[in-house]
Amino acid sequence: MLIAQCRRGRGMEAVMNYEKIAVTGGAGLLGAHVMHRLAGKAALTSVDMKPPVEANAGLGAHVTASITDFEAMRAAFEGQDAVIHLAAIPNPREATPELTFNNNVQGTWAVFEAAAQAGVKRVVVASSDSVFGLSYNPPDWPPQYLPVDEAHPTRPTEVYSLSKKVTETIAESYAARGAMEVMAIRPSHILFPRGYGEFEARGADPQNYHFWAWVDPDDVAQGFDLAVNAREYRGFDVFTITAADGLNTRPTLEMAAERWEIMPEIRRPEVYERLATASVLDITKARERLGYAPTVDRAGLAAKAAAR
Repeated sequence: MLIAQCRRGRGMEAVMNYEKIAVTGGAGLLGAHVMHRLAGKAALTSVDMKPPVEANAGLGAHVTASITDFEAMRAAFEGQDAVIHLAAIPNPREATPELTFNNNVQGTWAVFEAAAQAGVKRVVVASSDSVFGLSYNPPDWPPQYLPVDEAHPTRPTEVYSLSKKVTETIAESYAARGAMEVMAIRPSHILFPRGYGEFEARGADPQNYHFWAWVDPDDVAQGFDLAVNAREYRGFDVFTITAADGLNTRPTLEMAAERWEIMPEIRRPEVYERLATASVLDITKARERLGYAPTVDRAGLAAKAAAR
């Protein structure tokens, strides 16, 4: 049940204070942060193949199921107001190409179809900045311009990035039906504590495959919280979520010139004038539309790493 009646339609404001939210992948690394972020704001249900970690055990109900099991998804979403879809093979190194594509694509379809049949009103889905075709792809494919915003062309060449682009296509298709509101979040490389030991080396490497873009998991959770509760909905849309700065140890444009030799067009030079190490990814849209404000920068990351 919704606390407030939704008013839907392109360009119209919608009050979306949901009572019941299901989180696929709620027992995962990112899911744990999202569950903690939403705790107390809604009745939560984690939907995951594995049980929640002990710290998350009291945050809500839990359903053990695979996202590729349509009937299980249909049952899990019954009575839910909103769904946050996080569950996926998270990168091209975790599983075979066949498993990655099937899990991420078939699983996304099952989640959306089950949500539609269950009458879910809003779905926020995890995509990835890899859809731009910059990370995991040919090294001679520089961005067409900097900073990279959501309008930048997407051209993935490997299976994980492709699966995320198809995920966005599925999401847009269900949004077009008009029965639910759908948004996608494109996080950059999420730096969990297990990666703290390598961020200095990544930041010093001009060839870092994430082009130094990164984000703290708590800030990704912030993005999903803001999206699922956003009052304004203009139809299907995507939002990039990243830190304001990069991991890079030198100015972003200096390292970009070293990496790509021929510099991309700098469409917003003021970004790098204000902050020399600003991210190559643009979060202006998330800031302005969702109210996103990253809380952890590189200095904060270093402090967190030192405290462990």
